[in-house]
Amino acid sequence: MTKAFILMNRLGRRPTVFVWIFFTAISQILLAYASLYISNYNPVWSAPLWPASGAALAAVLLGGPWMLVGVFLGLIPSQLFFWGSVPTITAFLLPLANVVETALAWFLLRKVARGFNDRFSTQLDLIYFLVLAPWLPALTSALLGQWFLALTFREFTTDTFVSEVLVYAMGNASGMILVTPLILIWRDILRLHPKPDRSVWISVVTALGVLAMVWGIQRGLYTIWLLMLLPPLVFWGVWTTGIRGASLNCCILSLLLFQVQPDLPFDVRLQKKHPLTSQSSDRVDKKSNLSSQLVQDPLAIQFALLTVFCITLYPLGLASDKLQTSKQKDRMMMDALKSSLWSWSGALGYKIESPQVAELFAQDCELFDPKISAGQRKVFPKDPRKPPYLSHWTTTESSNSGAPQQVIGILHSLGMEEKVAAAEKSAAVAQMEIENLRSRLNPHLLFNCLTGLRTLILKNPTQARKFTEKLAQFLRAAVDTQNAPLITIQEEIDLCRSYLDLRRLSKSDFVASFQVDSNCLNVPVPPMTIHSLIENALKHGSRVNRKKLNIFISVHLHDQKLVILVTHPGSLNLARVDKPNGGIAMTRKHLALFFEKRASLHLLQASARKIAARVEIQT
Repeated sequence: MTKAFILMNRLGRRPTVFVWIFFTAISQILLAYASLYISNYNPVWSAPLWPASGAALAAVLLGGPWMLVGVFLGLIPSQLFFWGSVPTITAFLLPLANVVETALAWFLLRKVARGFNDRFSTQLDLIYFLVLAPWLPALTSALLGQWFLALTFREFTTDTFVSEVLVYAMGNASGMILVTPLILIWRDILRLHPKPDRSVWISVVTALGVLAMVWGIQRGLYTIWLLMLLPPLVFWGVWTTGIRGASLNCCILSLLLFQVQPDLPFDVRLQKKHPLTSQSSDRVDKKSNLSSQLVQDPLAIQFALLTVFCITLYPLGLASDKLQTSKQKDRMMMDALKSSLWSWSGALGYKIESPQVAELFAQDCELFDPKISAGQRKVFPKDPRKPPYLSHWTTTESSNSGAPQQVIGILHSLGMEEKVAAAEKSAAVAQMEIENLRSRLNPHLLFNCLTGLRTLILKNPTQARKFTEKLAQFLRAAVDTQNAPLITIQEEIDLCRSYLDLRRLSKSDFVASFQVDSNCLNVPVPPMTIHSLIENALKHGSRVNRKKLNIFISVHLHDQKLVILVTHPGSLNLARVDKPNGGIAMTRKHLALFFEKRASLHLLQASARKIAARVEIQT
C-alpha cells in the first residue's frame, strides 16, 4: 500500500503523464479500428498493415515507458468489440504481445543504440531505426500473439500458424516503418513554424499531388500516364523537402499496396477478416489454400514496399536535408562576417552577391581602382553610422590596352576590426579569441587567396574551381573554431589539412605528412596551435636545390604529456629564437594563458639540417 501511495505521489507531480497515456490509448483505439478498413489479401487473423504499432513506438520514444500503459489499454477495446470473436481472456492477453513489441523496440533504440536521435538527423539514425526497431520486436510480438490464441481460443487452428506469424510480423513492422518516422519528424512542425515555411507548403502540395495520382491509379484512370508521372513527382518532392517529404510520401504510396475499402459493411468486414467466425460451409476450403496464398502475396508486396520506400526515399530525404543545412551554414557564415563576394564587368557593372551588403552602398560606389590589377581599398556605406568595408579585388580579364574588363573581389566589413580594437582592453581570454580571429580571417589572407585564384583562373579554370571549394571549406572550419576557447586535436588537424590543401593548389612546393596517435584526438588545445607551427615551417623552412620542403607533424602522448612536434629542414637562427615571429609568440601566449607552467613551446635544432618546434602540454 505504501509503495502504491509513493508511486501515485510521484505521478501526481507530473500530471501530463496521465494526459499522454490517455492520448496514446485513444490513438491505439482509432488506429486499430482503422486497420479494419485496410483490404486483406486473404481472410486472416493478422492485418497486412498495423499502424497502431508505429504510433505506439512513437509514443513511447517521446513520452517514455509509461506510455506502454496507454498502448495496453487502447488495444483491449479492439479485441473485445471490434473483432467480437475471441474470449475475454484472449482479448486481455493479445495486447500484451503489442506491449512487449513496443517495449523491446524502445529498449533497442534507447539502450542498445545509445546514439540514436529520434529526429533522424543522420543516416546512422535511419540505419539504427530500420535495423533494430521493426524486425525482432515484430517477430516476437507475432509469436506471442499466435501462442496466446493457441492457448486460449479453442477454435484456433495451427494449419496456418507459420503464415499467420509472418503476416502478423510484417504488418507490425510495416506499421512501425511507415508511421513512426511520420510522427517523430512532424511532431513539432506547428511549434517550430507558427507560419509554415516554404518547405512545409511544398511537402503538403506534393503529398496532395501524389495522393491524387494514387487515387487515379487505383481506379484505372490514365494508369500508364500516372505511373510515368508519379516517380518524378515523388523524388522531386522528397529532394526539395527532405526527410519530412519522404515520411509523408511513403505513407501515401503505401496506399498502392494496402488498399482501403471504406464501403464494406462492418459485419461483413469482420467475417472476411476472421473466417473461423463464419458458419458457412466452405470454411474448410478457405483454410486449405490459405497458407500458400499468405506467403506469396502480402509478404512479397511488403518486402517491395520496405525496399523501395525505405532504402530509397528516406536516405534521399536525409541527403537533401544535409545539403540544405550546408548551404544555410555557408550563408550564415558570410552573413556573420558581414562579407560578400562581388564582381564587375564592363557590360553589366557591379554585382554584390549578398543583398544585405548590396543595399549599404550607392550604385556609383567604386569598389576597385581600374589603374591597379589587384589590391584593396576602404569603401564607405551610404549611411555614415555604418562601419566601413575593405574591398579586395583582382582583375581577371583585361583589354589590349590594359583596361580591366572583368574584376572579382570580396567586401569585408571593418566593423569586426573595430570591435577587436575595443575588446583588446578586456580579459585575456577575450584577447586570445580576438587574436585568433585576426589570424584566421585577416585581410591579407583573403588578399593572398584572391591573388592565387586570379592566377589559377587564367591558367587552369578547373583548378580554380577546386581552389574556391577549398577556400570555402577552410573559412568554414576557421569560423567553427571560434565557438570555444579550446578545441580538440581532431578539429585542429582538420583545420590544418584544409589550410594545406588550399595552399597546395596555388603553390605545391612542399610535402606535409601527419602522424597522430588515436588516443590524442580528444585532447583540448588552443585553436591554431599546430596551424601556427606549420605556417612557421612554410615561411622559414629551407628548400635545397629546388626540392620540395618536407614538413612532418607528429602528435602523441608521452609520460602523461601531449607532445606536438613539427620538423622541417633548416638551420636555427638564434636571433629568431630570442625574438620569435607573431605566430610563435601568440601560440606561447595562448598556452601560458590556459595551461600556465604545464605547457611549453621550444624551437630546437633537432639535427644538423633539421629544425623542430616542440609543444608539450601536461595532461
